[in-house]
Amino acid sequence: MKRNQCRSENAPHQSVTEAIQFESADRSIQIEFTDQKLSAHAGTATFWSFLQSSGWREALERALPHPAPTSNNARTALSKALGFIQGLLCGAKKLTHVAYWRRDPMMPPLLGIKRVASQSTLSRFFQGFTSAGANLACFQPLFKWYLHRLPNRPEGYALDLDSTRLLHEDGHQQGVKVGYTRVGIKPCLHPLLAILSEVRMVAGFWLRPGDTACANHALGFFRELWGNLPKHVRLRVVRADAGFCPADLLALWEELRVKFIVAARLTRPVKSQLCGETR
Repeated sequence: MKRNQCRSENAPHQSVTEAIQFESADRSIQIEFTDQKLSAHAGTATFWSFLQSSGWREALERALPHPAPTSNNARTALSKALGFIQGLLCGAKKLTHVAYWRRDPMMPPLLGIKRVASQSTLSRFFQGFTSAGANLACFQPLFKWYLHRLPNRPEGYALDLDSTRLLHEDGHQQGVKVGYTRVGIKPCLHPLLAILSEVRMVAGFWLRPGDTACANHALGFFRELWGNLPKHVRLRVVRADAGFCPADLLALWEELRVKFIVAARLTRPVKSQLCGETR
């Protein structure tokens, strides 16, 4: 039994355009309205403005293994990658979270793309990384690109190597295997990390299954990292955990005349040697 009300000629319009001023707690507060588009994630504009002037977008476009689209309306591989990176910056944990930013009108002009990709489009995008060789062919040029941007330090850089664990409670992601972690036997990943200490920059990264031994692929990981280092970047010391203690890797460092500090494994010969030195 709702009654229909007639609109009065003096009724105010629903959109208020004038400024509102009022006093609160001895302070004057003014509220204004604008027709410009707003976004809760516009703070990432500083990050994208830095990348725009650095040449990183061009380097990423050259490195992606995906073929160029044949349709004018299709999204490029670069636009899909940029949308995914923006989702990570905004706290996305799933591809559906990244696709949620399609509702934000500020995202496409902020990233310089037509529109943010959907969940299904992003799924097909990641299917373009078909093998470990394709992954290395994409990310190795990117690592080389930003390593060449490092300034020359006469005293050199300190390289920290670490074999860490990434916990995955659900355990459904590719490569997640049951392995030893700080909280017991859990589904995890076992990546290798290389970080330049002075600039706090990741110089290398390999993702391994959780059941991989600590020393697996450590030699190949450092060989690739050494090949990516430009001539003006000199290592003054390498600091590593016990996962980088195989004999062939130590011999390589001695051959390259690189100073290193490695946490030794507490094997029986090492324990006997330590007991003999402390007596």
